[in-house]
Amino acid sequence: MKAREAFDDNGKKRSPGDKWMVSGPAELIPPIEVEVVCKRTAKAMDKNEGIYVRDVNSGNVRSVTGQTYMISETEELWEKDLPESVENLLTALKDPLADRGIHGADKMGSGKARDKTKVVTFRVPHNAAVQLYDYKQKKSRVVF
Repeated sequence: MKAREAFDDNGKKRSPGDKWMVSGPAELIPPIEVEVVCKRTAKAMDKNEGIYVRDVNSGNVRSVTGQTYMISETEELWEKDLPESVENLLTALKDPLADRGIHGADKMGSGKARDKTKVVTFRVPHNAAVQLYDYKQKKSRVVF
């Protein structure tokens, strides 16, 4: 909810531009001074799923994984942009285990479009190595 003009909300002074969230199952008829910005629902995620969340006030982006999460009034879903070559690898219709020796662009990027708000995950087959790069610490490591 967002206040269009100053008003008294059950003893709380709301100024124009103030944002707040009404949580829980509730019936609400918003006053004229209030604008309903959006309706949010909790997102249930498995242990290997996640979303990118950006704090509007500080600008920090973080990933939330493996839990049911409700985005607060000061947060928004953030879309992670990746280079085109990485997008092609993620949307390729190749099996990481069966097609690991096949090179070429026969099936590259022909899959469905990626949801940019979901955390990037890539299934690595057994007995394979992956090189990970941490951009904050500027260090690279290999995980088996």
